[in-house]
Amino acid sequence: ALHFTNKTPSDSPMKGENSGQEVSPIGGDLEGSGRRAALTSIALLAGTALAKAQSKVEPKTTDGGLADIIKKKKPKREKLITPPGSLSIRNLRTHCTACQLCIDACPNDVLRPSSSLDRFMQPEVSYERGYCRPECTRCSEVCPTSAIRPVTVEQRTAIQVGHAVWTRDLCIPVRDEKPCGLCARKCPAQAIQMVPLQAGVHQDGWRWRDADNNEIPREKVLLIPVVNEEKCIGCGACENLCPSSPISAICVEGHEVHREI
Repeated sequence: ALHFTNKTPSDSPMKGENSGQEVSPIGGDLEGSGRRAALTSIALLAGTALAKAQSKVEPKTTDGGLADIIKKKKPKREKLITPPGSLSIRNLRTHCTACQLCIDACPNDVLRPSSSLDRFMQPEVSYERGYCRPECTRCSEVCPTSAIRPVTVEQRTAIQVGHAVWTRDLCIPVRDEKPCGLCARKCPAQAIQMVPLQAGVHQDGWRWRDADNNEIPREKVLLIPVVNEEKCIGCGACENLCPSSPISAICVEGHEVHREI
């Protein structure tokens, strides 16, 4: 036969048999549950930060999943490019704490954390995904250590962080025998002039003539860029917008110490 016994509920909290820890009525560990919830929140935040960092470093490789994008490759520079206001490579290296505020604040996507051991995670400039717009001073506004000193827009447009260098064999008029000139049209400092590729070709008013002074059709004239280093501020518009891929035909070489124009 079955026997039923009435049992008076205990006023004391339920205890684990061996641990002595307080447990919930459904048998859960309250302290452990709180710890797991905290760890879950931290993991979610870390995952979000990691995804953001990866998206900053790695550009998309497909156009909406429909077509491959030929990514611009970072050219090999003899000198590093540092942000306007940083004065010099040495000044930035000495005072920067690698806080990443400037990289996160850059609206033009030109600042990258360095992987070099002597300036690890400090910002460096690269133009594969944008260029340093002359009217932008955002990085100098957020730097807490004066590694990048505050500059006005007027000062910014006079700072020469580097200068553009043209590579003949990569240029579309030379390589593909097609007209271009995008670098000159987009240069905000008007530091690039287009000149005839063919020897002896010259302009006579609105007409073009060859070395023998015979008129030639405008579409037959191929022009190539010439950089005025005195006017160039190293903003990277030419490098970023150059249609030559994967390496731009015109790239910026940094200055170890910034100059004023």
